[in-house]
Amino acid sequence: MWAFLFKSFLRLMKVAVIFYLCLLATWYFMQRKMIYLPDKKRPVAPAVAEIAVVHTKDALELQGWFFPPRNNLQTIVYFHGNAVGMKDHMIKINRYLDKGYGVLLTEYRGYGGNPGHPSEAGFYLDAHAFIDWLIEEKDVPFSEMVLYGESIGSGVVLEMAKQYDERSMHPYAVVLEAPFLSLLQMSRRRHFYVPVDWLLLDRFMNTEKMVSVRVPLLVINGEKDEFIPYTDGRTLYDLAQEPKTYIMIPEGDHNGLHFRGLQKYVLDFLENIPSSDMDNKGSEAAEE
Repeated sequence: MWAFLFKSFLRLMKVAVIFYLCLLATWYFMQRKMIYLPDKKRPVAPAVAEIAVVHTKDALELQGWFFPPRNNLQTIVYFHGNAVGMKDHMIKINRYLDKGYGVLLTEYRGYGGNPGHPSEAGFYLDAHAFIDWLIEEKDVPFSEMVLYGESIGSGVVLEMAKQYDERSMHPYAVVLEAPFLSLLQMSRRRHFYVPVDWLLLDRFMNTEKMVSVRVPLLVINGEKDEFIPYTDGRTLYDLAQEPKTYIMIPEGDHNGLHFRGLQKYVLDFLENIPSSDMDNKGSEAAEE
């Protein structure tokens, strides 16, 4: 009898192992479809927007929306979060436009009617293409750009800060809305049943890149963010060098911070950047 039970146990273990390996294989090959949730429809651009047509280094043609600045103000380069698109952010940028700030709403590959498939490396190529378009086509120097990253877009912004810092180029300011420590850390929490340290393709290691932010930084979190703990943003803020500002919005969730004064906080931050920082940016622009 014991021999029969032992053999039955071994058979069950074999089935369990095969099932788990199949689960891991499925997770590995499907992970980007689980991570990236693009709105694939091409939105209709507002009449006041210019269509920004950019070309990536891997030969994709992407479209974004550009709203020129007025009164010599800076241009906010907006990298949005997951499961949304440009059209969802008009309500978020109207106050910036009213104040005279320019805005470039970027759109990733695979989102908003753009070709390609989302990936971390692909997002970085997309970001470079939009930044280069602003510099080359609109004569907006990098030192006059405010890099704005929302949720997964915070990973794109921090990588841009890192890569341009290596070239001794720095933006005017950086804004991180609902940022996260890393996609690896998030995946460890959400997919605890998977050895993500071995299998995860896209990692967005944000904690390693905070040292590259050498300009005024604003980190904003919602107290009741249901997707990314506000402690992630606070940790990133603590890793950053001065000058920096941290704002916790009471009762704020992940997607509704613009209903709780988000734009006012951002405008107050931009309008109160010390003149010494602006002077430094001017000297950097001259050197470039």
